Amino acid sequence: MGDQPIHGPASQYLGRLVDRPATGYGFAPVRFLVVAIVSAGLSLAAARPAAAAPPAWYPPVRWLPAASANFGVGRAGTAINTIVIHATDGRYAGTLSWFRDPRARVSAHYVIRASDGEITQMVAEADTAFEVRGFNRGAIGIEHEFDPRHGIAYTDVEYRSSAALVCAIARRYGIPADRAHIRGHSEIPGADHSDPGPTWNWSYYMRLVGACAGSAATGAITDVGQTTCDEGCVPASAFGAGAVGPHVALLQWDLAYLGCMTRAEVLLGGQHFGARTLTAVRSFQAANGLPATGFYGPLTAGALGRALARAPSGAAGAGLAFGVRSAAVIGLQRDLRELGYMDVVTGYFGPATRDAIRRFQLDHGIDPTGDYEPLTRAAMAVDRP
Repeated sequence: MGDQPIHGPASQYLGRLVDRPATGYGFAPVRFLVVAIVSAGLSLAAARPAAAAPPAWYPPVRWLPAASANFGVGRAGTAINTIVIHATDGRYAGTLSWFRDPRARVSAHYVIRASDGEITQMVAEADTAFEVRGFNRGAIGIEHEFDPRHGIAYTDVEYRSSAALVCAIARRYGIPADRAHIRGHSEIPGADHSDPGPTWNWSYYMRLVGACAGSAATGAITDVGQTTCDEGCVPASAFGAGAVGPHVALLQWDLAYLGCMTRAEVLLGGQHFGARTLTAVRSFQAANGLPATGFYGPLTAGALGRALARAPSGAAGAGLAFGVRSAAVIGLQRDLRELGYMDVVTGYFGPATRDAIRRFQLDHGIDPTGDYEPLTRAAMAVDRP
């Protein structure tokens, strides 16, 4: 099976549109005891059909709908402009149960587990979670597991998972990734909660968010001609899951050269940014200290170029033109000869060399132009002896 598109969780569930008390740090622990006692007898409203799924560049998210009494359908025309950081003041499982209890009258869009960074979405972004009194309609709320009474502190994987989610949300809605738009519950005017509290490391968290903020940029490239080769031929950013074209293929061959994908995965991918490519990009990002969003943004492009520069392939530089005679052409012809595409090394880029390149391109899913451009060079870097 080749690269296939992936899709996020379903969205849009029934509920009532009213502001409700906020969630977060300072929430009474007795709420979880109440849930444990009564949850067996409670019923949840059935979900209505999904209206839209999040873009495929979102990090992996598990869908578990909150009770319909705990959020409102829609946002009454209010634009999403703020991301609110909460702390659960209780265990992850208890928070999920609480939001599914229709007596709670509270919720958040997302809850993140401390132990492994798992993200559970409980309210569709298009709907209004009851999280911050008087501020709900323009906000997306993220709860972070934090329960010092039971030894659960904020963790690095929790910070990183949250930063990846925030970057994806910021990109989707064009929200600036700064402290004016990413705020703690306690910082909202009129808030009566203190979360995320003094142990939340804002400096570290915003560095993580800043590292992937480039992924908030929109737009895509349509060809490999916009490639930069200053430190290694990499496609211009920004694009992510679902993209199709030679720019995706160049990214895939670069990742294959660095060991993040196999040659077979690239050939099966058909120049499509699907699940295998998403996994490879996330793996590269994690290995290079970037939030593993899976989105190919400016920071990832820069890191990719530096990684290629640190491990030069020895392949001839891209851009050799027909009719040129040079030592670089000799290097290219030697590679083609070793791979079985031509017999004679002359140092002259003539019809025989162009035909050999065309055969190589056909075998590698590349448009057989006979030109030695960045995409062909990247594939050559993987295959050359």
